[in-house]
Amino acid sequence: MEAKEVIRNYWDYRSETYNTGIVEQSEEEWATWKNMLSSIVDSREHLEILDVGTGPGQLALMFAELGHHVTAVDLSTRMLEKARKNALMRSLDINFIQGDAEDLQLPDMQFDVVSSKFLLWTLPDPQKALSEWKRVLKKDGMIIAIDGDWFSSGIFLKSIRTISDGIRSIKERNFHNPFNQHYNPIKKDLPLYSLKPDQVSRFLNDAGFENINIERMNSLCRSARKKGNLLDKLDYAHPIYLMKAVKK
Repeated sequence: MEAKEVIRNYWDYRSETYNTGIVEQSEEEWATWKNMLSSIVDSREHLEILDVGTGPGQLALMFAELGHHVTAVDLSTRMLEKARKNALMRSLDINFIQGDAEDLQLPDMQFDVVSSKFLLWTLPDPQKALSEWKRVLKKDGMIIAIDGDWFSSGIFLKSIRTISDGIRSIKERNFHNPFNQHYNPIKKDLPLYSLKPDQVSRFLNDAGFENINIERMNSLCRSARKKGNLLDKLDYAHPIYLMKAVKK
């Protein structure tokens, strides 16, 4: 089975329980994230946003609430069903499309921003994906990518991952085994599986982006560790990065 099919099957399966904090996130946390996104785009209005690997739609929903026109793409049809329900709950109009982040069936130079959250680590060909994202961006368009080093070989972070996986296995009914069954055979084929900033920077540079900026999301991570649920506290103990770059 090809890696892309394995990935789609896994996230179809996870769609029943995976919600990246959308349901449990407090309004205060939600507002903090929205303020961050608004600040990144300099509080501009009515932008064309493409959210790739949207999952349950967190960034897509936030951009839509900020008044932007949002298109959201995901490989998993079941994740898109979850995202549509989340948009309906918030009375938001978002264009959801089933598609591949590495092979977008969208016109050139259509979007002001391409965003993603927790996607880069699971891409078989991040270079191809970034080239596609650049293609659909307008001149001076921006990438906003958020992702973490979830699978570091460091002892402390491996211990954190083991604990969070144990909790999920109870909460989400056998989470850990399906993850290992799906990802262990393909993780060697995922260049950013253990994501490091210098790797992402090289990919962005090779794709022709400029003004590349990668920084730890220290403030939001501290807030999540302080105010979030137990899984948030564990997940946000990992290094999580905000990555930005511009198409010139």
